[in-house]
Amino acid sequence: MTACIVGWAHTAFGRLEGETLESLIVRVAGAALADAGIAAGDIDEIVLGHFNAGFSAQDFTASLVLQASPDLRFKRATRVENACATGSAAVHQGLNSIAARAARIVLVVGAEQMTTTPAAEIGRNLLKASYVREEADIDGGFAGIFGKIAGLYFQRWGDQSDALARIAAKNHKNGVGNPYAQIRKDLGYDFCRTESEKNPRVAGPLKRTDCSLVSDGAAAVVLADVATAWPMSRPRSSSARRWRFGRPSTCRISCRCRSATCSSSKAARKPGSARSRAPALRSPTSRSSRPMIASPSPS
Repeated sequence: MTACIVGWAHTAFGRLEGETLESLIVRVAGAALADAGIAAGDIDEIVLGHFNAGFSAQDFTASLVLQASPDLRFKRATRVENACATGSAAVHQGLNSIAARAARIVLVVGAEQMTTTPAAEIGRNLLKASYVREEADIDGGFAGIFGKIAGLYFQRWGDQSDALARIAAKNHKNGVGNPYAQIRKDLGYDFCRTESEKNPRVAGPLKRTDCSLVSDGAAAVVLADVATAWPMSRPRSSSARRWRFGRPSTCRISCRCRSATCSSSKAARKPGSARSRAPALRSPTSRSSRPMIASPSPS
């Protein structure tokens, strides 16, 4: 079964003064529901992506999402943890519930608060995502693990410092246009390529511009099955692709194609289907002509 993103919300990344993990979760959960135009009582399931590993004294953080509305009380809520893939794992859990028809509408939230933790403790917390038995004592902490991996890669394939600098420069350039980015400054290739006082070597061949920052932030999406999402009055995006088993189909969901291979077209032609009952499509130039669609991988 395919699922649609019908609402979303996002905080900025960075040192967010005056925020707590709970306030971040509550803020994006409420804003995502408002963006979707869905009442909290209509949510069937809640999934929270939260690594934690000591950043928060509060465990069982899935329960904090219920603070966004009294109407979320008694909704089933689950916390997902999968190291750096925690957020995407939470989304996949929501998609799987919809695919299994265990839920029609799922609220997925991801949050982390790192900046209130002392630096030494941050390093220890992040190392819990490594293979502690063999990697807990590596110099440089979590960055040291990736520095070691990068060093082994250089040994096999040659010095890739130019490629790393191009990647870092590209990422920082993209951040300039992203209002949620922690650093919105185009540092340029030369700065990222050159080791300096402002861009020192951190671990192995990795410099500061190659490494992630300590950050606070949260995001949320509201997922819905197609039958629920299609008739909604505020659908999300005309340019979203339909995803099935990790690959986009040959046509966009907003198209009117009649290709025999296009599942969007087939559903639209089927009498009595949600597609055939849907209101007329808006202009393809509208950013809000149809919901964004995604589906879980076979795994």
